[in-house]
Amino acid sequence: MRIDFTSPVAIIILICLLAFYILYAVAQFKLMTKAGEKWWKALIPFYNVFVAHHVVGMSHVWFILEIFCWITEIVLEVFHGIPPVFGLIFAVPTIVITALSEVIYAIKLCDCFGKGIGCKIGTILFTEVFLMIFAYGKAKFKRPDKH
Repeated sequence: MRIDFTSPVAIIILICLLAFYILYAVAQFKLMTKAGEKWWKALIPFYNVFVAHHVVGMSHVWFILEIFCWITEIVLEVFHGIPPVFGLIFAVPTIVITALSEVIYAIKLCDCFGKGIGCKIGTILFTEVFLMIFAYGKAKFKRPDKH
């Protein structure tokens, strides 16, 4: 099946996706500034995740685990000849670690904004939408206490 990117529907979808991406990128800038960080830190790949984890009080171990997951995903994509058993051995922990990290980040982010369980569930399920609500809304960011 061939997709026609010149059709009006495809163009409208692409424009909507581009608008959503721009809103999300600006939301990342705003979240960094609400957290007391420089806005440009949201632009640098990998470093933006490190800073986001840091400002919500996540351990650096989670960032290291996510790097391991990113590398694992790249290796699994590049080497298609890997026997399925090895792919499964590496893919399952990667999925679990990534999901856990995202859930913990969402919960800690909601705590920093003083939000309750409903917002935490919403942030876990619809992360990008709730990040934009935090960024463009009036909620104040409070850094977690250091232990």
